[in-house]
Amino acid sequence: MPLRVTNHEFKLLRDLIEDKCGITLNQDKTYLIENRLSALVEKTGVKSFGDLYLTLKTSSQNEGLMDLMVDAITTNETLWFRDQYPYEILINSLFPVLYKKISERKRSKINIWSAACSTGQEPYSIAIKALEYYRGKGDEASCYEQVNILGTDISHSAISQARRGRYDMAEMQRGLPQDYKNSYFKRVGNKWDVVDSIKRLVTFKEYNLKYLMNGTLGPFDIIFLRHVIIYFSDSFKEALFDKISRMLLPKGYMFLGIGETVQGYSNAFDTNANKRGIFYQLK
Repeated sequence: MPLRVTNHEFKLLRDLIEDKCGITLNQDKTYLIENRLSALVEKTGVKSFGDLYLTLKTSSQNEGLMDLMVDAITTNETLWFRDQYPYEILINSLFPVLYKKISERKRSKINIWSAACSTGQEPYSIAIKALEYYRGKGDEASCYEQVNILGTDISHSAISQARRGRYDMAEMQRGLPQDYKNSYFKRVGNKWDVVDSIKRLVTFKEYNLKYLMNGTLGPFDIIFLRHVIIYFSDSFKEALFDKISRMLLPKGYMFLGIGETVQGYSNAFDTNANKRGIFYQLK
């Protein structure tokens, strides 16, 4: 019989998850606890979700178990060039502005952060667009000197795969155009590796947005914070946007996911809308 979580056990684990990584689970998410943490119950050799909670709170191997819990509970849903429009805006609007500033010696770098980047598809997609933009300018070498892309995620397993840059057939088929597959990946057995010319542009780091501290990352020209704030409480969103606003350079840009907004949480950003989509700029 499948292991079931009681209301009390759900509340204990829900509060622990929110405290650890900011993800808020409503009462209707009991199935998620049951589906995603049952294997961890079995792995730790305990008999119930309540015992799992006590083990997580008291074990001398707490951090390792916490990492496994976070890996199990986080979605890690991603694909290449997700929603398309952010990458069109990069190529057509943002890179030209920032490249011009570099050519005018008003700055020397373009710093981009892909937060909650999961297994790396987003930062690698950004890197491909950056390299293509610089190649279009006949200035490929400068791309490696001027563009820095940071990908972060709370999940240890997700970041490990992102660093490897190796993807299976199912992952490759999610949003990746065939010409990009041919140009920027090499086949290794039944998987594909990101080529070194793209890997050179991206650095990966485990990072928990719940404990984001000013000065530890950035500052950035562009931040991708996409399809993640939907999992956070209103109070956490307010605090997060405040910190993000302090990590952006003046007039810096931010992309959220479709359906996500700063409205009601922050007054630090102007909304830019065009036929390609919506993005935000620091006031």
